[in-house]
Amino acid sequence: MNTTQKLIKGLRMPWALTSKSRRAKRSQTRGARVSQHNAAAVATEDALEARRRSGSTTKKTEGRKENLRQRAEAQAAASIPWRHEHKNVRASRLGFYDPAAPGVLSSTRQMEFSHMAIASPPTSHRGLAFGIDAGSGWMIVHDPFTSYGNELESPNVCFIGDLGQGKSSAIKTWAVLRQLILGRRVVVIDKKYQLDQNGGEYTSLAERLEITPVKFMVGGGGARINILDPRIAARLHEDNHDDTALSTPAGQSMLVRAVVEEALGRPLLPKEGKAVRMAHKQALRAAAAAIEVADVRHVLKALYSPDEATATASNLTVEELRQWGQDPAFELERMIEDDLAGLIDGPTSTEISLNAGLTVFDVSLLPEDGPALAIVMTIINTWLANTLYRQAEPVPTILVIEEAWHTVQGSVAKVTRRNTKLSRALSLSSMFAFHHISDIPEDSPAIAMLKECGTVLLYKQQKSDDAWACERMFNLPSGSAADISSLTKGTCMMRIGSKDPFIAIHVRSALEIELTDTDKAMKSTATMNDVEASAQEEAA
Repeated sequence: MNTTQKLIKGLRMPWALTSKSRRAKRSQTRGARVSQHNAAAVATEDALEARRRSGSTTKKTEGRKENLRQRAEAQAAASIPWRHEHKNVRASRLGFYDPAAPGVLSSTRQMEFSHMAIASPPTSHRGLAFGIDAGSGWMIVHDPFTSYGNELESPNVCFIGDLGQGKSSAIKTWAVLRQLILGRRVVVIDKKYQLDQNGGEYTSLAERLEITPVKFMVGGGGARINILDPRIAARLHEDNHDDTALSTPAGQSMLVRAVVEEALGRPLLPKEGKAVRMAHKQALRAAAAAIEVADVRHVLKALYSPDEATATASNLTVEELRQWGQDPAFELERMIEDDLAGLIDGPTSTEISLNAGLTVFDVSLLPEDGPALAIVMTIINTWLANTLYRQAEPVPTILVIEEAWHTVQGSVAKVTRRNTKLSRALSLSSMFAFHHISDIPEDSPAIAMLKECGTVLLYKQQKSDDAWACERMFNLPSGSAADISSLTKGTCMMRIGSKDPFIAIHVRSALEIELTDTDKAMKSTATMNDVEASAQEEAA
């Protein structure tokens, strides 16, 4: 065996086996030294014990004894064959590094075990704090605007979960309050009525920020929105009625058509649609001649009494236009005098503005049944989209729609869908809250709208069918439905873009907990005696 082969063979052997004779000799030397130190330590201990018996032992002597004992133990440990815990006491005191354990030859495959798994953070460090990752303990920092183009391609967000699981708390904090800190525009459509606030659940939050919510109510006494107001929809007509192919927000004609279809409870027939479009044009001409802003009553008048110029422009007779517009006119008149009374039948209220940091539209007093709620939500959505479309400098804007199932049916769903498709161009993040996917009809445009949301927050779904529906719709990993069904209050399964979902724990500050408390009515301790006393005070 030549010198090179001997060297290679020596390198392959563990360090502990390369020189048995030298290790044995060193062990004997160390043993002799330990014996000497042990003997000295015993003698010292005997002397100390004698002094203690004579009553002269002090704390200083006890400290010296402890030092001697530690030194003896260290010397005894040195007699053991070298191991990685070995320390040179004197060198350590002088500030030298302790010797490292000798290496062992191995391969990358064998050493894979040494690279233990370390959980990476679920999000980047850019954005707004949401909470904590339940799996790793990392902070969750996410924002639809700062994450756009990196983690996700759509700024829209959806919240889905049973009642009382923390959806509203997350929306009020992460989607509203924390967005306002960055100077962004936030528009909220508030649907949940709170008895203790005599209005929507955002009333106390708005008042804390010195903002007055815009209230809507049927029959007058509340705010009014004119669907023909140029501020809401400056474009009067859409040349192409395929709303999915247009790159601009809905205009006046789409809003008028949506309102009339809601009045009829069905889509417009071709002849009816022609009569409504021509009535809209006639209403605008008549209002301009009278130097006033047209509203839906001008359209109703034009349906009942089309003029000669309108008939000639459409190559029809006046009687034909009048006949084609009879059914839409009858239902539209009933709606603006009944279901929508005081809502869309006049000029837009002056107190409504979208230029504030936070604008709250309180629709909690509108009836659950009927078209009023869906139409008002759609008008607000369209107004905001057109406002952003005309702005010179894009301001990131958040539109929050809780109880969003009101906007997923009928013609209003088409308008909402059209506006949300323009979110990226408008710097708009639309945030929708639903209880269950089953609330949405299978043929509703809202299904496609939810699938395109870049951020999804899934809260507990008590029914397994609802949990499975979430797993299928958002293409979650197998077994996610079981995790969704077992979520606790305040936690959700969050999916950002195409990344794997993770369990998020929402964290709130003390002020946020106070502003997001919607259980005051359920926690009330009032009695009938209190009610009677209040009534007597009011009577007095």
